[in-house]
Amino acid sequence: MERRGDGELSDADLAEVEAETRALLARWGEPQMASPPADLSARVVRRLNDPPARLGWRWQQLWLALPLCLLILGIWGLGFDSSGPAALFGDPATGAGRYVLALTLIAKPLWHLWLAGAGWWVAGLFTLIVSGWIWWRLIVDAPLAEVL
Repeated sequence: MERRGDGELSDADLAEVEAETRALLARWGEPQMASPPADLSARVVRRLNDPPARLGWRWQQLWLALPLCLLILGIWGLGFDSSGPAALFGDPATGAGRYVLALTLIAKPLWHLWLAGAGWWVAGLFTLIVSGWIWWRLIVDAPLAEVL
């Protein structure tokens, strides 16, 4: 096979390679040519006019699981060993292990704060975050004319 000056195959070589590829695929009955659906263009145009579906709710559900994970890691780190949860992800020397160890060490002071009788601080922080989230959802979902 000869190459052009720019490193590409010539047209004759490309035709030869395509014929060999089609011969190989013919052994398995491929490719099977099929005519496109009659209303393909109409379906594409209809789909272009539809707004895309919102996929944000999945991430919101994951954010709801984060405090639960911190709670469990904090209980384990406070009651037993701080490096125990990190050992589930290999070792505290690995990247994921360091991340889990950091989350455990972040959760421990929150548990100490809660157990020391200052739980109202945590409840107030939670209330502040939830009310901010509700305010943000109201602003984002409102039409621009109502906000101004």
